[in-house]
Amino acid sequence: MSLEEVGESYLHDLINRSLVQSNELSIDGKVKSCSIHDQVHKVCVREAIEWNDLCIINDNHAPNACCWLSCQTSHWPITRASYENCGPDEIHSVLCFGKDVNHSKCRFVYPSLKLLRVLDLSLVKWSRGMPREITDLVHLRYLALSTIGSLYQFRFFKLKNLVTLIVTSWMEKCPLQLPCDILDLPQLRHLHVDKRCSQYLRSLVKKKLQTLYWLKVANSDQSPNFEMVPNLRELGIYIEGQLAPRYLGSLVHLHLLEKLKFEVGRVERFYLPIGFPPNLKKLTLRYTYLPWKEMDTIGKLPHLEVLKLKDFAFYGSKWEPSKQGFLELKALLISRSNLKYWNANSNHFPVLERLVLRYCWELKQVPINFANIGTLKLIVLESCYSSLVSSAMQISSAKKLLFEGTTNCPLRVREVRTKVELPNNESSEEESVVESFEEESVKSFKEESVGSSKELSFGRSKELSVGSSNHVRLKARKSVRKYLKKKFSKSLNAFKELKRKVL
Repeated sequence: MSLEEVGESYLHDLINRSLVQSNELSIDGKVKSCSIHDQVHKVCVREAIEWNDLCIINDNHAPNACCWLSCQTSHWPITRASYENCGPDEIHSVLCFGKDVNHSKCRFVYPSLKLLRVLDLSLVKWSRGMPREITDLVHLRYLALSTIGSLYQFRFFKLKNLVTLIVTSWMEKCPLQLPCDILDLPQLRHLHVDKRCSQYLRSLVKKKLQTLYWLKVANSDQSPNFEMVPNLRELGIYIEGQLAPRYLGSLVHLHLLEKLKFEVGRVERFYLPIGFPPNLKKLTLRYTYLPWKEMDTIGKLPHLEVLKLKDFAFYGSKWEPSKQGFLELKALLISRSNLKYWNANSNHFPVLERLVLRYCWELKQVPINFANIGTLKLIVLESCYSSLVSSAMQISSAKKLLFEGTTNCPLRVREVRTKVELPNNESSEEESVVESFEEESVKSFKEESVGSSKELSFGRSKELSVGSSNHVRLKARKSVRKYLKKKFSKSLNAFKELKRKVL
């Protein structure tokens, strides 16, 4: 097993023991983010501090020497006065969670930091590249930065033990300028940089590189030779300029690649590559504006399990899948699409388990034949019309009847910020907005607090007004605010009075 696989197994073991909670799951059911319970956190912190492994530095606690430093203060706590006399083998990790840290005072020249292995400064907004002393931390294995400007003058080649490098820009209008020799780092396994950062595959074979986000390609560049990174498992490609279909032909040599992302910038027409990695399991397309007939090519990928179509990855009103395809697809996401007619059945997606539709405003129904898919467990509808929700409910009911008495899992339908059908008449449209808002607000008020229901209801009213004219939207918002003030003013005052007495 690789180091990443071992780490993932440890995480799942902690989750199974209820020591770690999974907050967010990806579309294929894998853990995307997690946390621990407050009480478990207290125990972990107390034990780590007692064993002198962890030191949490905030405005109320003075810095102390230990293996892990967690900086949660607005000032830079590592100073000459505090750490000049510490031994060089005491501090191995520094994680900075403080906001608005004055980066001009950040220093890494003290003997106690010479053996530093982990340095996470992703929440510190650097404006002049990064501290020059970082390249002298030759034992670093993990480095995360958020900066703007040019990093050409920094000697990354000195970080020969670096395994993971994450460098992002905290200002979209100021893209990073990174040296092209970053991929020459001998131990590098995971590289995450901004989409618009120019990275080129070198002529030397990099067998250890497993993750590369992002590789920018343009028609003026030489065609990348992916044989130089034979063990790549995850790859993100950002495209600027129209490419010929054979430009990315060497993707077929990535036999271990499982996850591939395409995102398009300034391109008139995007062409799918003539060949895909043979063992590809996850594919994401964004801003590619492909015709739906090109989906047949993707459907033939033999091991594809997860397909994400984001921000008009495919463009057109009608999608009719071919008779054979998507034999292994388990999760499908379509986000922001003008798809209107989707003619598909269970034969097109025989093992589909999860279907997620977001901002599909023109799609009125899910194919009714999806009720015959025995593996389908979940349909998530976000910011869609109520007719789409009704069709999903019908599929759930039909599936329950078809597979009654079998071991198949029931189909769950989850709706998030679903919009109602808006009438043509402006006045009745405004009334429907307020009525729907009233129903949702009263329900939220009963379940939670007045303040939270107010926030939820305003979010709801905003979603309901999408697609209407600006005039109607403005009138609806004014009516909603007037209604809210009138409806909940007394309850809000009573709640505040009760809160004051209790506290």
